[in-house]
Amino acid sequence: MEWKEGTQAHGIEPDTDVDMTGRIRAFIREELADGTRRFRFKPGVYEIADEKARRDFEALMSGSGQWDLGESVDLKNTFLSFEGMERIELDFQGSVLRFHGLIQPFSFRACKEVVIRNVRIDWARPLFSQGEIVAADENGLEIAFDPAYPVASGLPIAAMLDFVPGSAHPLRCKLDWFYFADRTELTGEQRVRISYKPHIRDQVMSGSRAAPSPGQHVVVRHVMNYKSAFLFYQCDNVAMENVTIYTAPGMGVIGHGCGDVTMRGLRVMRRPGSRNVLSTNTDATHFIGCSGTITFDDCLFEGMGDDATNVHGFYVSVREIGGDRSLVCGIDADIQSECSEIPAPGDRMELTRRATLKPYGVLTVRKAERLPNGDVEIQFEEDVRGYEMGDLLTNVSRMATLRFTNSIVRNNRARAILVQTRDAVIADNTFDHCTGSAIHVNCAEGWMESAATQDVSVTRNLFLSCGFGGGTYRGASALALMTESKEAEAGVHRGFAFTGNVVYGNGIRGVSLSSLDGGYVSGNRFIDSGENVHVDWEHCSGIVVD
Repeated sequence: MEWKEGTQAHGIEPDTDVDMTGRIRAFIREELADGTRRFRFKPGVYEIADEKARRDFEALMSGSGQWDLGESVDLKNTFLSFEGMERIELDFQGSVLRFHGLIQPFSFRACKEVVIRNVRIDWARPLFSQGEIVAADENGLEIAFDPAYPVASGLPIAAMLDFVPGSAHPLRCKLDWFYFADRTELTGEQRVRISYKPHIRDQVMSGSRAAPSPGQHVVVRHVMNYKSAFLFYQCDNVAMENVTIYTAPGMGVIGHGCGDVTMRGLRVMRRPGSRNVLSTNTDATHFIGCSGTITFDDCLFEGMGDDATNVHGFYVSVREIGGDRSLVCGIDADIQSECSEIPAPGDRMELTRRATLKPYGVLTVRKAERLPNGDVEIQFEEDVRGYEMGDLLTNVSRMATLRFTNSIVRNNRARAILVQTRDAVIADNTFDHCTGSAIHVNCAEGWMESAATQDVSVTRNLFLSCGFGGGTYRGASALALMTESKEAEAGVHRGFAFTGNVVYGNGIRGVSLSSLDGGYVSGNRFIDSGENVHVDWEHCSGIVVD
């Protein structure tokens, strides 16, 4: 199929400072109707300034409207949406799409064979602001914001993180506060007074929360997760090649219910030459309930407000037993894609002890039906009378293989990789000054993110001084393998290897292992790691440490 190029004949021209939103949308819509599936754009900078997106942004920044995860979902804006399409290919030939306001750049639903190439995503005004604390007391603080980030009274504050200007490793994570502001008020040009919520004030006064100090530099996020730059929902065979995301009002890439997603040359990074210390407001990438293989190769991740990637499923809670072969279930967590999660006939659901997150059985889905209240009634091939009320189920037919290779993660808040899937290889990467444990192998009852992992290999990686701030688990610099559950038990995670790695540590601990059966740690070099490898022997078995 031939390429169709957006040109001046369609009114589409880069480097004009003219809003191209409507023209590009019309071009794509008309050509899709004519059967075109391959689109190419002339190199340059395209301004995407949807009117409603700009109005919504102005409302948000003055304290009006609720636009975070799960809020006002049907009112959120999207630049380009594709649904039920096959063999879609977009090549922007290195162009910058510069967005204005609250908007999701791309949404793909139920598409097959999607290719996105050579595009850079940016925002004229990111959804965070940077400044210096100029006053602080037990009731609140005052920030003088950099003129590059215009502010006003009513400024929303979702999170605050400290940084050191001009440092090669700016994020410090000594202040790592969320949803602490009761109200905000403009006190002078670019100066905002933030009053604490009562419980925050009490913590500061009691000393249980470290108080901010004048002179600290902070980055304030105004929303955590509006929308990701790219959403792929129930898509198969997705490829992203040479895609760069300088910032986004949430995550960079979300894949939910997808099969086989490949990212080569993906860059989630601070815009060169800018003052920004953040790139995306939260995770660079996030994959939920996928199958096939999630592949990262030759990628760069820096400055994110959270992890480079999190690959997981969801635990579902049983609301009621509907009969010998039926359970009514629901997810007690926000779904990052804001899309529904429902099993398909033939899917295998693993029974899991809530207290330890240890699997103990498998059921096969015969039929699943969404109920009006959002719960799902699942009919199984097997008898469910062996299920214990209070325990959990997770869909192990949607546990994607993970391949994360030849990539760099640096200078981000929290972890590099959160592994909550099976058959994962993490090899030949560099993890540089991630504030949290670089790799977190986990499953979590609080977040309801599954599942117990199997066959995770971490080999030939370089770890540079990670694990010094927020997102550090068990004191581990390089890797923490564990469960976030009420109790620990051996054999939740099965099959793990940590070999041939070089770890420059945090002086506390290099690697921490718990709730594991079958682990091999060998041939690694630890420098300044404190305790190189800590094994919770009471809750581990079959571990070999050389």
